[in-house]
Amino acid sequence: MRMFVFLNLMFATLGSIALAIAASISAGAHEGHKMECNKTSINAMNADIQAMPDGEAKATATKEMQLAQDLMAKHDMDGCETHMDSAMEAMEK
Repeated sequence: MRMFVFLNLMFATLGSIALAIAASISAGAHEGHKMECNKTSINAMNADIQAMPDGEAKATATKEMQLAQDLMAKHDMDGCETHMDSAMEAMEK
């Protein structure tokens, strides 16, 4: 019984560590470069935003991504990239 409890605790701890590492890698993947305004990048950013805890940073990033999507639909790629960069900055706060 003790071994079972120990193994559960160990795997829960390792799982938590793996999740934390995956989250930091995901957030770090966007740092330091300008995102391209395309459907793939927008979907990746939206997935990262959905994983964020609720709060001001998530609300700001969500708003910026909506503006980016609106500008992409209007074929304004420079404006779209600007709002995607703003969303990335909001995610880093």
